[in-house]
Amino acid sequence: MKQRAIAHYIDFGTVLRYLQDVEEGSPIHGVGYVVDNIDRFFRDLKLFELPVTERASPELKALGEEFKERPADDVLTSEDRTRLQGIVEAIRGTLFAESGGNFAFIVTDKRLDVAKLLGDVASLMGEEVFGKLPDIAQYDFIEGGKCIAFERPTGAAFHILRGTEDVLRHFYCSVVRRRRVDPLLWGLMVTSLRARRRRPPSAALLDNLDNIRRSFRNPTQHPDKIYDIDEVQDLFGLCVEAVNRMVKSDQWLEAD
Repeated sequence: MKQRAIAHYIDFGTVLRYLQDVEEGSPIHGVGYVVDNIDRFFRDLKLFELPVTERASPELKALGEEFKERPADDVLTSEDRTRLQGIVEAIRGTLFAESGGNFAFIVTDKRLDVAKLLGDVASLMGEEVFGKLPDIAQYDFIEGGKCIAFERPTGAAFHILRGTEDVLRHFYCSVVRRRRVDPLLWGLMVTSLRARRRRPPSAALLDNLDNIRRSFRNPTQHPDKIYDIDEVQDLFGLCVEAVNRMVKSDQWLEAD
């Protein structure tokens, strides 16, 4: 998947329109004029991965090279204009046929900021929380953010819950130094933390973790739950709240 600004599509259309409609007497050289637009046309064919149209455009390439040899102050003659527009008109059919098989998808607004979901999920957590997470948790929350942005809510839920469980494992091992449960399963870890007599984590955090496990993690882990886009954004907020509490606890040891 590749990210491109919509402005690139607009620019491509502007270049094509210029080459179709350029007037006799237009400068051949200079930014925004004939040679520059021919060069931009071929640049855009590569950018948008249109090799068939590029192979169908040798005459335009040759004409552009011919124009480059003309004097710096030369302008388009009537004959030049006729040749250029005839070549471009012939290319248009191939361009539209090939581009008809290429699709762009627009990311729509969510309750969570889409730009942050795609490129700055750390800003959706507490201050300095993301940088303290274990590597796997960071990976899963980044992927979960992308899945929400691209409206893959059940996939997002898997990543968000996996990331939260990785944070819980690190938190549990930070609190419990000896006689840890084995294996490090979500329910066993929370039960072990509840049973601690010395400095147990807050009941609010443990209740939240138990709720996430029972209501979301277990039915998601098994083929019992499908999410919609609103549910997974709610889940994201619920899990981030628990992650913030764990990382900001004075019992948290920063990941290596």
